[in-house]
Order: sequence, then structure tokens, then C-alpha cells
Amino acid sequence: MKTYDHRKNIYYSLKKFQLEHLKNLSTAAQYWIVYENFLNRVAPESTVLDWGCGDGHFSYFLLSKGFNTYSFNVNKEDSYNPDGCKLEDFLSSEFQGSFKYKIAMQDPIHLPYEDESFDAVVSVGVLEHVRQFGGNEIKSLKEIHRILKKDGLFLCFHFPNKYSWIEALARRIPSKHHHPYLFTKKDIYHLNQNVGLLVEELKGYAILPRNELSRLPDSIKNNLWFVNFYNFLDRLLYSIFPMFFQNYYFLSRKPK
Repeated sequence: MKTYDHRKNIYYSLKKFQLEHLKNLSTAAQYWIVYENFLNRVAPESTVLDWGCGDGHFSYFLLSKGFNTYSFNVNKEDSYNPDGCKLEDFLSSEFQGSFKYKIAMQDPIHLPYEDESFDAVVSVGVLEHVRQFGGNEIKSLKEIHRILKKDGLFLCFHFPNKYSWIEALARRIPSKHHHPYLFTKKDIYHLNQNVGLLVEELKGYAILPRNELSRLPDSIKNNLWFVNFYNFLDRLLYSIFPMFFQNYYFLSRKPK
């Protein structure tokens, strides 16, 4: 399936909801690498947990691609998603009987699923925030290890790089959003090894700022040519300055 289909089916379908990171094509494009990597690594019709599903945009992607999707949030009123799963009613209506959603109001670590329930668990900007809600990365990954089937996959995206120039700059600007916890490659291997997950793939991406593009005129930020050029430039700069990217992507596997 062509990349353009993902843009059309995800961004344009959800545009009317004015989700924080999908308000325009330029900022929505930060998820294209997530869509492509996920589809390349997870078998069709797999049973997948969207861990920390937030507003529900990635759950929509999973459901629209035919994955057996479960969605989970820690609570309805966290600081990143004060409205809880904003797409809850839409997903329940659009995918009747297929949208399976749970909320944990108390325990920030426990996942309310049986052992070895999932072929894959995905984190899109979640793992780096667990300490802010009373958990920690090791305990959360132990839970993920528990609910993964043998040979199951954990895919983690938008995991912030300790050496990101964007993070360094944001920390020096009052009221600018930044991640309180940042990570290195060594940290990622350490976290996975401590819970019995084997890292199979580890890459960096996103050296150019993305959310700031929302300030551009609509004619630019929603122009497909501009978005493709910006993505090309982002990849080019990453190849030149491979240390200073914003996000890690890693894929780890539970042994058979």
C-alpha cells in the first residue's frame, strides 16, 4: 500500500477532530515513519495493544488496517490528554464491536490483560512519561513482557534522545514543552535486557522540529509537496548529523 494512502486515510479522516498533533499535514507527517515501520514488522490481523493510546489516533490507524486492536489509557485526566480518549465515541461507532478500550484509574503500572495475550504492544510517545505518573520504565516493560506472547514484539516510537538539539533548546525557553527524561542507546539496551526483551532494531529519526510548523500558513503546512520536501530534508540532515535527532525508534522481541 502506498504511503499516500496512509496520509489520506489517517490525516484526512481525523482532521475534523483537531487532535493536537494532527491539526495539519506537516505535523501529522511525524507519524508516517511510525505507520510504515509498524506495517513492515507486524503481521496483518495480529492482536495489538495500543499502550497509552492517548486521544486514540494510533488506535484508529490500527483498526483501519484490520488489526485486532486493544486500547489502554492510565486515566482520563492526565496532563497530556485531559479529555481522555477524544476519539472514543467515534471509534466505538466506526468500528462497532472491534474497539476494545480500558482505563486504569489507580495503578499506573499494571495492565489489565492476561499473560501472553498480544502479538505486539506499541508505545507512541508513552514509555518516556511513565515516571511522571508514578511508575517507572522497568516495571512497565516487565508488564509488557508479561502480556506479550512468546516471540511477540514491542515497538517503541518517539522515545526522546538525550543529545537532541531540539530538547536542549526547549529546556532554555520558559514554558516550552520538553521531556524531563531523556535516553541514550545504552539506556535502551539496558531497559530491555533487564526485563528479558531482545532489541532487534534501534534507529534515530526527526532532526527537524515538527510542531512549530503549525505556525506556517495553511497553504504551506497542508501542501503535500512541502511536506515531502521537509521529510526529505529531515532525512538528509539526520544522515549528516546523526547524533542530534529528536526520537529513537526501537523494536524488541520476547524470546520463544
